[in-house]
Amino acid sequence: MSSSGKGVRALLTAVLLAAVAACGGATSPEPTGSVTLTWWDYLDHSPMADQAVDALVKRYQDGHPGVQIRRTAIPRAEFAAKLDEAIAAGTFPDIAAVDVAALPRLAAQDVLADLTPRFSSWEVKDLYLGPVRDSVQHDGKFYGVPLRTSTTALLYNRDLFTAAGIGTAPRTWDELRATARALTAEGRSGLCFAAAGDDLTANFLPFLWQAGGDVKDIGGDASVRALSFVDGLVNADRSAPADVLRWSNSDVEREFVEGRCAMMINGPVAVPAMNQAGLDWVAAPLPAGEAGSAARVGGEAWVLGRRGQHGDRAWDVVRWLAEERGNATEFGAWLTALPNRSDTIDDIGWRWDPNVPAFAGQLTRARPAYGARYPEVSEAISTMARQVLGGERSAADAAGDARTRLEPLLR
Repeated sequence: MSSSGKGVRALLTAVLLAAVAACGGATSPEPTGSVTLTWWDYLDHSPMADQAVDALVKRYQDGHPGVQIRRTAIPRAEFAAKLDEAIAAGTFPDIAAVDVAALPRLAAQDVLADLTPRFSSWEVKDLYLGPVRDSVQHDGKFYGVPLRTSTTALLYNRDLFTAAGIGTAPRTWDELRATARALTAEGRSGLCFAAAGDDLTANFLPFLWQAGGDVKDIGGDASVRALSFVDGLVNADRSAPADVLRWSNSDVEREFVEGRCAMMINGPVAVPAMNQAGLDWVAAPLPAGEAGSAARVGGEAWVLGRRGQHGDRAWDVVRWLAEERGNATEFGAWLTALPNRSDTIDDIGWRWDPNVPAFAGQLTRARPAYGARYPEVSEAISTMARQVLGGERSAADAAGDARTRLEPLLR
């Protein structure tokens, strides 16, 4: 990272630390006659993220003495199961921060408030980037408000590029393959990406889109091209290790930070570890296939429980959190989020790292378009890709089987 970039980050960090310290994380006693809202999230993955959420909750309560927000932070690995338990018991929280990929499934279970009337008349709705706005819709209705927006990019170690005489990031599939081969050496892979479970689906979808295909087209030529390209990286060139089939994004982050990967596909959540390690790294667009470059939009959205007794107040809370620019940028820094509105895309408050604009330029495609049965869709896609990467099936055979599984899920 450049010295100027480090200076900007240090200044923003100091300002944001002061803001969190000033707000504090303690909750005040419930005022007489107050409205009490339940709030669930899994945003306690780091002390700073946890404090940022607590600070914003307290800030709202301080400005609205009649409102008490009772926050419950649940480990991410347990969050979906806890939500399902709440659905079964009829105790879905008033406000929850959920993965946008889970939003269609929850909406189809009729537990989320339909926010379409509120969202449609909201003056900031058209400021959200198109794919971000799409990510909180299901069947043409709005069920969420964008919270943390994320995506993936090609991240590379500039020192390793320099040592190999490579001056620029690969821009096409052919260049990516050649660059990955050139950077592969004893004890180091040219390219790493996560290929365990849903992480494999999330990382394969951009290759599918770049090849000119989509999930509904799996079984066709584009899906075979995408599978064959990734297969070539792992099994023909061995520039991506077979271990990717066991790796999550956090595993890939570790391998990159420790110098065992020269390039990786990952998101902004990896930034703190790379900076803490002192790496000279750069984010670049995912290389383009026949149909150009494409990346996915991920992250979380605020949703409201349909049966909540205080829907107006719950909406006011998430509207306040989303509209106030200081709130959004504070979340941005501590939750490694990206600016998701056209009026903030160039805001200096969002520059918690010099590479944020490169990540933000990748916000091109929403995942939840695949509907309420996305978990099953994802499992079919990851099984297909795992069979190819594991050397069990040819690309054409695996894609054909996946098409059979996917057709009833997408119908």
